[in-house]
Amino acid sequence: MFQKAELECLRLQKDLLVLQSDAHRHVLTNDWHRLRSPETWMTEAGHLARRHPFWTTALATAAGVLAVSAVRKPGALAGGLDRLVKLASLAFSLWRRA
Repeated sequence: MFQKAELECLRLQKDLLVLQSDAHRHVLTNDWHRLRSPETWMTEAGHLARRHPFWTTALATAAGVLAVSAVRKPGALAGGLDRLVKLASLAFSLWRRA
């Protein structure tokens, strides 16, 4: 049915696929460890802040305001989030109908 040369070619292709799979597995493992590293996240946050200083300032200010309001009135933040979720749900429903 198959000649020895064809079988050898198939075996070599199989071996190559196994080696590629192992290489991809190692790359994914290294990427996973890198993503779990706090240093990576801090570096990326620094790069993001340098690339987008206006948005970083705006988001930091908003987070500070939310933190202060959460400390002053803990229930107010939950009510605001509840309204935000309802508004997002309504917007999504309208978007799906359009």
